[in-house]
Amino acid sequence: MAKKLSFKEMAVLILQGLGKRENISNLNHCATRLRVVVKDPSLVDIDALKKVPQVLGVEVRNNQVQVIVGQIIEDLFVAVERECGNLESSSQVKEELKGMDKIIKPFANFLQLMAGIMSPVIPALIAAGFLTVLLLIMNLVFGVGTDNSTYILLNNLAQSVFYFLPVFVAYTAAKKFDTEPVLAMLLACWLLYPDWVSMASNGGWTSYFGLPVMLTTYNGAVLQIILSVWIMSVIDKQLKRLIPISVRHFLKPFLLILIISIITLTLTGPMGGLITNYIAAGIGWIRTYASWAAVPAIILFSSTVGLICPGFHLALIPIALESLGTVGYDDFINIWFFCCTITPGFIALAVGLKTKRNNLKQIAFPAALSALFGGISEPTVYGISYKMPKIFLASTATSLITAFVAGFMSLKCYGFGGYSITNILLYLGAGNDQSNFINALICVAIMAICAFVFVWLINFDDSVYDEDEDIDTAKKTVYGETHIGKPVEGEYIKQCDIADSLISQGALGECFGIKPSSEDIIAPINGIVKVVYPTKHAIIIESDNGAEVLIHIGIDSVLLEGKGIENLVQVNQRVTKGEKIATFDSGIFNENKINDTIIVVLLNGKSFNKINKSSDELSYITAIA
Repeated sequence: MAKKLSFKEMAVLILQGLGKRENISNLNHCATRLRVVVKDPSLVDIDALKKVPQVLGVEVRNNQVQVIVGQIIEDLFVAVERECGNLESSSQVKEELKGMDKIIKPFANFLQLMAGIMSPVIPALIAAGFLTVLLLIMNLVFGVGTDNSTYILLNNLAQSVFYFLPVFVAYTAAKKFDTEPVLAMLLACWLLYPDWVSMASNGGWTSYFGLPVMLTTYNGAVLQIILSVWIMSVIDKQLKRLIPISVRHFLKPFLLILIISIITLTLTGPMGGLITNYIAAGIGWIRTYASWAAVPAIILFSSTVGLICPGFHLALIPIALESLGTVGYDDFINIWFFCCTITPGFIALAVGLKTKRNNLKQIAFPAALSALFGGISEPTVYGISYKMPKIFLASTATSLITAFVAGFMSLKCYGFGGYSITNILLYLGAGNDQSNFINALICVAIMAICAFVFVWLINFDDSVYDEDEDIDTAKKTVYGETHIGKPVEGEYIKQCDIADSLISQGALGECFGIKPSSEDIIAPINGIVKVVYPTKHAIIIESDNGAEVLIHIGIDSVLLEGKGIENLVQVNQRVTKGEKIATFDSGIFNENKINDTIIVVLLNGKSFNKINKSSDELSYITAIA
């Protein structure tokens, strides 16, 4: 069984693997993975990252690193963000546009860019999908009519994300391009203002500052606003250079929004609309002449070339939204997600039932639930399929078979998010399309049958999980007796009196504190330094008999980002009890109102049989290993 760490411990280990905080230029996340832009890719230790418990996989593309962890991402991201402190995002786009092979560079960069912009919007789209399912249940099961006030208001809530999508995209694009988010949102709101919508509803042309302007609506538009915000970021940088600081505060926002409003109505808006229309026409051609081949083709792409562009599927979400907005259904992107998300769920379930390895079972069953009911397939893809090639081929074959069947049946999804069993009612739709719903159920049955048949027929090699278990067991071995002494001269503080509610309650483990009378921190045990936090505020030492001891310098001292603290040891360095390992500046702590209590925590106390406390040291006694 793999060792389960706290999110804080995971964050520390992940940052070590990424080359420490100083190597990170940007930090973000999507639904299942930590997305990091690093300054020097050579400092990234991929093997170390993969060995962090609960990390399912790692992908590195030049200076972009993705750490796949599944549904714990939100909690982990908060922990990593806290350890990193504030990061500047101004270099993000430049960093992301570096170093791709010349043949695939423009394509890969565009997909990564679009994925980064669309990723933060996904929760709202998923919420809208679930709201649509709720409306269907209310109507079909409870007989709530479409003229009912609750039904109408819920429907408004579900549809708002699509109507006001330009506002959300404007914000995420502005963050991506490092320009003014609020002004970008103002631009999007202007395009959705009722008076403009009324003017544009009849089509034709008008003028703006004497320039011709096409009358068109922008509700649900994505590409148009991204183009506009990109140009806005370029203008923003020029205005910063040209406008004196003394008047920049009020003059730059005024000029920026005025200039970009002209460019949007006369250039980027119509251009983005034209590109969108061509995309829609291409999808229409596929629907007419090769609907059966569209989804299998994208599955083959994502299983081969697409592997070098992780997250590229997010860049194609606007295609699904455009289809939903024009013809009322999506028979391409959602069907692709449907085949490639539910399939891994059944694959994971079959693997979990067949394997004899406990470590793999503990990965497989949660992964199955995540894919089948949560619509998140990464735990299966990175935790199982990518580690066992035969399973990867079985999953791909199952998805392809289902995609061909779905294509021949012209399967349609009537809302975004129809790629989990939870949202299967989206294939019924508000129009009560029962034949389409039955086709969706048939596809689910095909995925289940093929997945179990393929997994049961092939002899997959799951020995890699045995190695993980061996490594983890070796790390957890503890024996003998460990005496943990004071890390600094000063007044002893009982655990219950430590001025941190989580630590005092034992959230990290058994502990005690010292109110220091000295600025020199010493090792409380003999052992090896395992972790030195990037912000210098904490050190973890593992004793020779397996005790893992955290020395935490101050409370909330992470906010100092290393200021006023000096570490005197490095990872893998041996230290002896009483050896100086760090110093801190009490003046800087007092100036920043940081509590200077030095805390010592036994992180793996549960591995010991007995814990005795006294006023000057802790004695941890275990059974003989």
